[in-house]
Amino acid sequence: MVPPAPTPSARLVRAAAAERAELGRHRERLLSARESLRAELQGIEASLRELDERDALLDRLAGPPVRSAAAGERPRGASAERAPLRGPAIRRAAVEVLLARPEAPQALHYRAWFDVLVAAGYEVAGKDPLAVFLTQLSRSPVVRRGTQSGVYELDPGAPRRLRDGLDALHAELRGIAGTPSATADLTAIRGRRAALTTQISQVEKALEEAEALLGPPAAAGPAGPAPVAAAG
Repeated sequence: MVPPAPTPSARLVRAAAAERAELGRHRERLLSARESLRAELQGIEASLRELDERDALLDRLAGPPVRSAAAGERPRGASAERAPLRGPAIRRAAVEVLLARPEAPQALHYRAWFDVLVAAGYEVAGKDPLAVFLTQLSRSPVVRRGTQSGVYELDPGAPRRLRDGLDALHAELRGIAGTPSATADLTAIRGRRAALTTQISQVEKALEEAEALLGPPAAAGPAGPAPVAAAG
């Protein structure tokens, strides 16, 4: 007959309980730190977007900066009075010129999309205009990656998706705004509240841009992508 395993001593049970409690507290500290870092990263991204917007505003108010001879001449067909595009202005112009095309394509290879923008008389500022254009295109709230490599497509449902996401964030923020329980981790709550506030600000800006380009959610009906144009 196999003897039963010995019963854990009271000292071992207490030690295990204390160890589990310490692990739980450490886990909460790590979760809180993760939320704080995530909020900080989101804040940095928001600040970078704000700098892009301020840079574009300065271009509109004071004109583009003086360009050196090494920067080269304007592309042919570019308007002599039109300042080079910077920051968010790039992606807004990209969407506008695509919507203005008679064939109204919904998807294009980013190189072909860049050619459309240049053909419309725009210039993208930067040492590598195509790379700058691609970066801004990928940041557009109304543009998403297509199913083919290098292809990007308009997202007609973006205004509704962003509006729904904003409503969900506000609901979560309201849910943690009440009086916390006695066992709540206040540090984690503060971190989450900060992260939600940052996310709300970002989604509000994205929604404002999406609605300016595609209209409010009710006006953005479902639409599938048109055939993809070949890259130029």
